[in-house]
Amino acid sequence: MDIEAKIMEDMRSLGCNSNLKIGLAFHLYIYLVDQKLMYDTEYCYNKDIDTLYIVARPTEGGKLNIYVPIPTSNDISLKLISSLQENLCTVETGPTVNLAFVEGDSTTVIYSFTKGLLDLQSPEGLLRRRTREERRNFIDNELRKNKDDILNNALNGGVVDDH
Repeated sequence: MDIEAKIMEDMRSLGCNSNLKIGLAFHLYIYLVDQKLMYDTEYCYNKDIDTLYIVARPTEGGKLNIYVPIPTSNDISLKLISSLQENLCTVETGPTVNLAFVEGDSTTVIYSFTKGLLDLQSPEGLLRRRTREERRNFIDNELRKNKDDILNNALNGGVVDDH
């Protein structure tokens, strides 16, 4: 049995039955070992979310990273990324999941997603924040334009308008 068949059979023995997932994971495994020269590279399977993934260290003694192969034809969502983070991240790996998008010609592009960096705001929340910032900028500009008058009035007691 050649090494390729042995690795793919090992992946199948972990519980993954999808030839596509096994093929993608095998490609990613070889990519990380041969091209990225990763250390302690291992393939793993999470049966709860039916995901075959790779763990590896970018440097000897470095932090263990998670790499999930994704075909470029698949749509991804924040729900998928959140599910991967919830089910795969550990204390040792930290809150980051690396999605490795694999094209049919074996081109691989890796993007990192870290949990907890920024919560997405709703469109209404973004509009409120933008309105607040515009109001704050307007007030700041008016204060800058009238700075000399404001300082003079403050120092000289100002004028009270008794209408």
